[in-house]
Amino acid sequence: MSVRNPKAYFFLLVAISAMLLFNSLRRTGLAGYDDAFFAHQGKEMVLSGDWWNVHFNGHLAFEYPPLYFWLEATSFQLFGINDFAAKLPTALCGLATFVLVYFLTYELTGQSWLSLLAMLVLMSTQFFLKNATHAMTDVPFTFFFTLTIFAYIKGLQKSIYLVLLGLPLGLALLTRSIIGFLAVGIIVAHLILTKRYKFFWSPWLILGFLLALAFPFAWYGSQVHLHGGEVLAAHLRFVNSKIHADSGGNNWTTVFNYPMSLLKYYWPWLPFLLVGLALEARAMMETKDSVATLLTVWVLFIFIPFSFAQTRYPRYIMAVYPAFSILSAIALDRVIAAGRRELFLKSACAVGGLAFCLVLMFPAKARATDILALAPIADANCLPGQRVLFYTYENERWDYQWQFLWYGHHYTDLAADMNDLASRVEAKENTTAIVDKQSFEKLRHQVPSNVSQNWKILGESENLVCFRS
Repeated sequence: MSVRNPKAYFFLLVAISAMLLFNSLRRTGLAGYDDAFFAHQGKEMVLSGDWWNVHFNGHLAFEYPPLYFWLEATSFQLFGINDFAAKLPTALCGLATFVLVYFLTYELTGQSWLSLLAMLVLMSTQFFLKNATHAMTDVPFTFFFTLTIFAYIKGLQKSIYLVLLGLPLGLALLTRSIIGFLAVGIIVAHLILTKRYKFFWSPWLILGFLLALAFPFAWYGSQVHLHGGEVLAAHLRFVNSKIHADSGGNNWTTVFNYPMSLLKYYWPWLPFLLVGLALEARAMMETKDSVATLLTVWVLFIFIPFSFAQTRYPRYIMAVYPAFSILSAIALDRVIAAGRRELFLKSACAVGGLAFCLVLMFPAKARATDILALAPIADANCLPGQRVLFYTYENERWDYQWQFLWYGHHYTDLAADMNDLASRVEAKENTTAIVDKQSFEKLRHQVPSNVSQNWKILGESENLVCFRS
């Protein structure tokens, strides 16, 4: 028994997803890591009028490709420079990914029930939903990555789609750089394992790959022409720092981090994911099933490379979550009787509606409260072009600095340590600084009393002090 009126359930799930996503955009404040970082660079494009070059804190920046900053800047142009507009591009990409998973699953299986189930799994995956309300690149990259796979699957039947896959693949490369090539690895591995060797000589697929490369080559080529070889050197240093980062006691640097993150974040779907993965891996080995091969290779090509990199934040593997959703749906289909499918979908929609009501009743705690309080004070006490000095908790707490760059109107300097902080405020009068309260008290005792007694406290928040030397 198939689901009656699957279109109605599809649009209902889209509506619930949109309500959950866009309601969460009302939350005040951007997180310091990395929302404010990306939002600031989009703001720089709008204020400077320079959309071709990326600027951070008043300097050219070459670490990240530009597409996400373009999305941010476009949102700011349409809706103003504010928190809602900063998070909107990611939320739209999150909603588009839910829809895309439905169509990808249908393309793979031809079953509207399984397609609804896969879509439901992804939209109820709290970790994905949470990241879809942050101004970060992970969810937009996942959308472009999944769209590349979708175009490839369509292209196996109609060649023009093999050319069209170059568009989302190129956008993926302009979002997360070389990580986008993992989609190429999945496509090549799938063609080999399913013995579709003739596609390697397909002019359509070759044109698709060339189209994808044209996007980053055009932008990076122009950047090298404008700014020299340091562009590629800086970008490669940044990529290398992610692959070979020093652990330094970081919680995200064990090789088992991604399995542990799934144990923490992927409930209630984790048991179904494991069963679905086992079923499809066995089907791949025994029957060379095309769908099973694609899903298994998709998981392996994301999971294995990221596990061997030294920086292993859970959100870095977001591009595998669409595959996880389809695998979970395959396993769920085994335990939900055909006669209970309607009841399951109705119950799921009811739970989604209840979740939306709870979000309305209990809004999330505001972020960036310290900087929201102090940014206007610091701006009012700075001369044009003056930089605000930052030092927090005796380490490089970039989150406060990046939040100030987003909410303030001046650039910043970050003191390296207490000695550097003391020398800076002693050497230059009328320096506006934001320091955590504990460090501020230490600083008062570290510098001569005739110096500290001339300081003027401009404002305080729960954790920080803004003062002028």
